[in-house]
Amino acid sequence: MNTSATAIVLVEFQKQWTEPGLFHRLIRHQLESRDVVGKTRYLVTEARRRGATIVHAPLVVDPYDKRGWLAYLTFGRIFTKGTWKAELVPGLYEEGDPIAQRQHYNLSAFDAFFESDLEQVLNDHGIKHMFICGFATDQCPAKTLRTALRRGFDAYLVSDCTATFNGFFQRRTERQHREHTVTSQALLARLS
Repeated sequence: MNTSATAIVLVEFQKQWTEPGLFHRLIRHQLESRDVVGKTRYLVTEARRRGATIVHAPLVVDPYDKRGWLAYLTFGRIFTKGTWKAELVPGLYEEGDPIAQRQHYNLSAFDAFFESDLEQVLNDHGIKHMFICGFATDQCPAKTLRTALRRGFDAYLVSDCTATFNGFFQRRTERQHREHTVTSQALLARLS
């Protein structure tokens, strides 16, 4: 695999999910029991060292310019711009990493491609192979995977660098996408 055409895409790897609060409680067991953050930090460090691009696809809600029904429903209090909730998880971002920008966040579009410049960012960096990490596995990462495949990317979920509400949803998502699911170790072996 050509590592210069490979990206690790981090979907919503933000403190809203990893620091104490409602969203964290929703995925806490899977997040901690499987050491998702630790494994993702290791994957990102090794993949970057081997020449892969690390792309961040955060959600940031501007409470003064709310877009999408979820932003209104939560009064702009999730992934809030300028607060710790929107910050990237420490140890993943490095200066120069591309960050995709999203415009809306709707229930029907839990997809990092939806109304964002993610595809443009990937194309600008010559990315053909993308490996998706993030939260919650069966929502944003899985929907992002399906869109990536439809748009012609060689795309995969990284199973141990994703987490969702419980083991059942995690396993079901991995089964549904078994031909496009890898572990971080298998991915690093491919990048060697």
